[in-house]
Amino acid sequence: MTTIFICGDKEDGDFRFLLKNILSETYCVTYIENNRASQWGRGYELVAADFPRYERIEAENPVFLLKKGCVPDFAFPEGAAVIACSENEEQMKALKSSGCHTITCGFRKTDTFSYSSLSDDGVVVTLNRELTAFSGKNIQPLEIPVELHKGTDIYSVIAFTALRVMLDDFNSEIGELI
Repeated sequence: MTTIFICGDKEDGDFRFLLKNILSETYCVTYIENNRASQWGRGYELVAADFPRYERIEAENPVFLLKKGCVPDFAFPEGAAVIACSENEEQMKALKSSGCHTITCGFRKTDTFSYSSLSDDGVVVTLNRELTAFSGKNIQPLEIPVELHKGTDIYSVIAFTALRVMLDDFNSEIGELI
């Protein structure tokens, strides 16, 4: 089981939508938010806890998925991997001294994940440098065509794709690419 801590504005429902409608096709996703829990899909278990902020987290090698507007004001556990928005300067400042492994997502070629093309219905997400997935597999730079869902922010799509790559999502079209 992998635990994903989602942090940021509770009104930003992009990650909930993407986990429910895409990731649950290949995983069993338990999603916890606002005193409720939902479960979708079948397969390897993922637990996603979505809260505006955290007081304290004790977990081994957790994954954090930061929403675009999030500015984390808590200590990250040792070994944490954080998928973050490089365009949010306050978020980047907060992460700078955190000691966590930060995976930047944004619109620049210097980000770990960015995009090379964008249309009304799709984006080509780009992994700009080699990284190691949670499975230990080394993943070389590549481009991943991704469908855009109406109303979903481009950062959310890039960050969600980064999560899928880090999960080494082998039972999907992304897994075929990596």
